[in-house]
Amino acid sequence: MIIVKLIGGLGNQMFQYAAARHLSYLRDTPLLFDTSYIDKEPAGAYTKRQMELDAFNIQIQKATQSEIDFFDIPHSNKITRSLQRNFPFFFKNLYVAESGSSFNKKFFNFPKNTYLEGFWQSEKYFLAIREIILKDFTLKNTLETEYEKYLHQIQSLNAVSLHVRRGDYVSNEFVKQHHGNLPFSYYQDAIRFISKYHSNLDVFVFSDDITWCRSHLNLEVNTQFVENLSGSNPHSEMYLMSKCKHHIVANSSFSWWGAWLNTNPSKIVVAPRQWYADSKLNTNDLIPKTWKTL
Repeated sequence: MIIVKLIGGLGNQMFQYAAARHLSYLRDTPLLFDTSYIDKEPAGAYTKRQMELDAFNIQIQKATQSEIDFFDIPHSNKITRSLQRNFPFFFKNLYVAESGSSFNKKFFNFPKNTYLEGFWQSEKYFLAIREIILKDFTLKNTLETEYEKYLHQIQSLNAVSLHVRRGDYVSNEFVKQHHGNLPFSYYQDAIRFISKYHSNLDVFVFSDDITWCRSHLNLEVNTQFVENLSGSNPHSEMYLMSKCKHHIVANSSFSWWGAWLNTNPSKIVVAPRQWYADSKLNTNDLIPKTWKTL
């Protein structure tokens, strides 16, 4: 069995699922989810999350406590974890805690019984089964009527999705210091870059703070602000993003997936060169090679 620990919001859970899905596919073994982290109360230490994957056409099977205990995680130590990450072929059952953000080349050597803990934020973990992942991440339910309006517009225009991530990037000081906020100049430069190759752009702005965007974004191109008409509905908004022809992503796994799920072979995707506030953090494996960084 492959067990993956779910951490974070929708985009992060999608990365964790996709990596684990590939490993379970290769080993022909069930994929289970450890939801203990998102089920517990954070007591203000981090943003409270919930299961986000159940809106997709995937099978959700939670791991039992006895299945999690099989990997004896509490007794793992730094030396053991290092051995398991670097020499997985020595182990029949493996607990792997991700170290750093670079792609782990040993990933595909992990055995049939593996517990994965980390973010696994690189398409290298699942690009080989892209068609499976695209199918898995289709919505179970049809779009709400209010979002259908946007979909028709997006499909009829030279649409560019532009994502502004605020939320806990602004309100939570710890999160803010880790992720940082993108300057307005990034979005201006991204639009100019795409405009070199395409004219008559229509920008669709997606954000968890669309009111702020209306007041602060003057993009000097045709702009529509996608309203959260039914409250928080990230799955529908990500779907709309994926139907745009081109993308300007924030330093957010949410818009990363909105762009990655787009099947347009000639899409232009612009991403921030500096993904985290700390420029020393290595994100070379996070941004696909075909995307433009600014």
